[in-house]
Amino acid sequence: MTVKVVDHKDFLATINALLVNSSTVLDVGCGVGVTLKEFCCPIKIGVDAHRPYLENANSGEQFIKLNFKAERISELFLPNSLDSVTLIDVIEHFEKGIALDVLRQVENIAAKKVIVFTPRGFFQQIDVDHYGLGGESYQRHRSGWEVEDFQNLGYNIVIFSKFHDQNNQAFLQVYGKEAKPIDALLAWKDCNL
Repeated sequence: MTVKVVDHKDFLATINALLVNSSTVLDVGCGVGVTLKEFCCPIKIGVDAHRPYLENANSGEQFIKLNFKAERISELFLPNSLDSVTLIDVIEHFEKGIALDVLRQVENIAAKKVIVFTPRGFFQQIDVDHYGLGGESYQRHRSGWEVEDFQNLGYNIVIFSKFHDQNNQAFLQVYGKEAKPIDALLAWKDCNL
């Protein structure tokens, strides 16, 4: 397992480098598909529990949209059925025990990689509606994640130093103009080796 620190915000380049050998990707908690559209995989599947997000995804973006809860994701997909699974700004929305179960499920689904992106530590977020589509209850943060959490699960980690700052509206709303930035973690695990 490796831990690397970077001081840029281009997490998508890192994710796409990890996805380079994947033909299929499942993005759990895809929202309106903003991040999913940037993935290099030819076949993209987005799952989200809040149907209005999927209904309002950019119509020009081609991905399979499934309205389903992450907590039951293994009911939809067979083991090793997709090359990679991503959870981008998702696991912090679950209580830790539930998030760990979701990780276990997606590790079983992924034939190659599981990729997770989340704030480092607990980033308070309450009653935020990023898309104006009534998803506030889904946007609340319920857990915080540290390097050790992912190391204990066998993940490699890249720390994006000072990723969340005053340019992030949710950060500004909760922490204010004078707060120190918060790191983000990108963790990945090679599956079924």
